[in-house]
Order: sequence, then structure tokens, then C-alpha cells
Amino acid sequence: MLPLVLAILLTAGAQSPTVDRARAEDLARTGHTAEAIDLFERIVKSNPGDIEARLWLARLFLRAGRTADAEAAFRAVTLSHPADIDARIGLAMALTRRGAWEDALTILREVEPAAGANSDLFGALARAYRRGGDDQNALEYFQRARALAPNDPDLVMGYEAVARTYGHWVAVEGFGQTGGPDTTVTSGSIVANARVWRRLHLEATGRVQQGPDYSDAIGGGGFRWRMARPTTIAFQALGGPDNIALATADLAVEVIRYAGLFEIGAGVRRLTFAGANVRAASPIFAWTPVDAWRVDGRYTYSRSAFDETGTSVGNHSVMLRATWQGWRRIAALGTYAYGIESFEDLTADRIGSLGATTVAGGVRIDFRSLTRVNTTWEHQWRSNSTTIDRLTVSVIQAIP
Repeated sequence: MLPLVLAILLTAGAQSPTVDRARAEDLARTGHTAEAIDLFERIVKSNPGDIEARLWLARLFLRAGRTADAEAAFRAVTLSHPADIDARIGLAMALTRRGAWEDALTILREVEPAAGANSDLFGALARAYRRGGDDQNALEYFQRARALAPNDPDLVMGYEAVARTYGHWVAVEGFGQTGGPDTTVTSGSIVANARVWRRLHLEATGRVQQGPDYSDAIGGGGFRWRMARPTTIAFQALGGPDNIALATADLAVEVIRYAGLFEIGAGVRRLTFAGANVRAASPIFAWTPVDAWRVDGRYTYSRSAFDETGTSVGNHSVMLRATWQGWRRIAALGTYAYGIESFEDLTADRIGSLGATTVAGGVRIDFRSLTRVNTTWEHQWRSNSTTIDRLTVSVIQAIP
């Protein structure tokens, strides 16, 4: 009996690492990242020479947003196994995540000849190019990666994200607003954006708005030019000479620079109304700490001048918006704003009473057809004790 018992115990001990590995990989593939990390850390601790487990752990660190840990883990493997292609691709992905896209591209270009047709390599190259502002190469490599792994959701979503920014698109938006007396408003707009060169997009805009005693329209165009890979400049000029509530002229310039996980920029704007004009300047920032989260912010100082009285008034506004990509195709958005809640919707009746607090919540849904649907509800408290509710729905169709 003793030999039989020893054999059973030895067999169970030999199978345990295999069972742990299968369990850890299953947890990783089903999205249980924290549990998978714990199990893979135990596996690596018991067997530091298990390169595949160390690579799994590094990938999971990257998925969990632990970029520094992922970079260190991938570097450790490349030091002991410099020819390991998966480790070098993973290191490049970690470098891209923390903004060192140039270093990532150097590694990936060195690996490319030896890697052959590798969807992970093509996806990593696409993300590095995109981080560097080269959307054309990003789109090309995402297409090559999708051809090899058409069911990989990360590659599919990456391709769609680039196609929406690099390609042409058409957007239709409408909102309805109600609240206190004389605040019922309906509005609709259409924007067409066409890429005329790899870094230059031209845009045409038209908007109509109807209130209790007016019916206005405004239209015009502009451009968005990526003048250097990390820097984009945008210009827009709109007008509607007979408007009562909407601006009769609207000129805006904006510059955005991409710096790793951040976008930093500024905008200036001049709006002319019947009997008044507004000048505004805004520093702008955005932060994407991990793929699932993005935070946008804007501070605006505006100065309104009134023709009838010859006076001018300065105002301060701030906006913060958080976007959580909780599901692959669904994101939730929450916004807080004080002052002018949206300069795009600034009307003549607001100029003399800009103090307002707004909270908003919304849902964004992305479809495989490159259609994006946004629905947003806003509730606003104005300085004259009026409350306003607004529901906005927009549909954007991208054309690669």
C-alpha cells in the first residue's frame, strides 16, 4: 500500500502546477485580472524560470494599468532572453502606454523582420504610431492586425477608434430643452468632415434653433490640421446675419498638443451677437491614465461687451468631464460645469447672466458599423433661480 500512496501523492504534486497554470490562464482570459495576477505571481515565485508565466504576469499588469510594473516585468524577460519576440513587443506596448512611443517604435521596427505576420506586433505598431500622431500608419497596421485576428476585440476597437478620427465622418445632433418661462428650445445641427490630405480635414457646419419667439440659423466651415505629429490646430468660422439668439458671427481657433498620457492646449474665440460681443480664452487639458478612463477639463475666461451701455463684464467658467469605458462598446460620461456650460450653445439671452451650475450624465454607444450614438441629459441651475433640463442625442457615422 505504501508505494501506491506515494505514487498518488507524487502524481498530485506533479499535476498541481499544471492545474494552477490552467486556472490562471482561464481567469486571465475571462477578465478576472486581479485574481489571475495573484495566481501567476505564486507560479512565478515558485518557478522563476517559467518565462511564459512571467509574460502572462507582465501582460496582466499592463491590462490593470500598472504600467511601471509591466515595463519592469517585460524588461526582466528581455534581459535574460533578448531574442524573445513576445517580451520585446510587450515592452514596446508598456512604453507606448506611458508615452514613450518613439522608444516603442524603435523596438518594434527592430523586431518586425523576425516576427513575420504577427497580429500582436502589428497591433503594437498601430498603437505606437497613433500615440505619435501618425494616424495613417496606425490605421494601416490595425487593418493588417485585424486580417490576422479578426475576432480580437482589442484590435477591432483600436481600428475603429483610429478610423473615426482619421477618416471622413458626418454627425447629426438634436436637443430639446425645457424649464422656466421662455426657456423651451429645440435645435438641430449637421456637421460634415472630410479628410482632404493625410493630416488635413475640412469641415462644414449648419445649425438651426427655434425658441419661443425666434427661429435662427448659423453655418460655416473650418479645418483641422495636424501640423506636426503631436500638435493639432483647428479653426472655425460660422455666421448667421439675421440671428436673434444665436451668434451672428463665431470665430474660434484651438491648438492641442499630445504629450504621453496628456493632451494640453488652448483656444480663443470671438462671438458677435446683435448688440453685444464675447471674447473668450480657454486652457484645455485631457488625461487618459488607463484605457478605460479619460478626464477632460477646460477653464474659460470670457469678457462680454454691450453696445447699448458701453460696458463690459468678465466671467469665469470651468468644466470637468469623466468618461468611463465600462464595456467595450458602451461608455458612461459625467460632467460638472460652472459658468457657460457650452460655448457652442451660447445664446444672446445668456450673455448678461452667465452664472450657472450644470450637471450632466450620458451614455455613448459604438457600433461595428463605425456609428456612434451619444445621449446626454443635462440639468442646470441658473443665477436667476431658473432650472433647465435638456436632452441631447447625436449620431456620428465615420467613413474610413
